[in-house]
Amino acid sequence: MGPGEKHVIDEPPPFLGTWGRVYAFVVVYLGIVILVFYGFTRAFAP
Repeated sequence: MGPGEKHVIDEPPPFLGTWGRVYAFVVVYLGIVILVFYGFTRAFAP
C-alpha cells in the first residue's frame, strides 16, 4: 500500500456468517421464485 491508501476491513454480513452463504441464499431464493411463477404460468395458462 502506498501513502494515502487506507486498508478497509471487510465486515461479515449481518446474517448467515459469510458472504458466500448470503450469495448462495439469494441464488436459491431467486430460483425458487422463478419456479413458483413458472408453476403459476403453467397452471393458469389458457
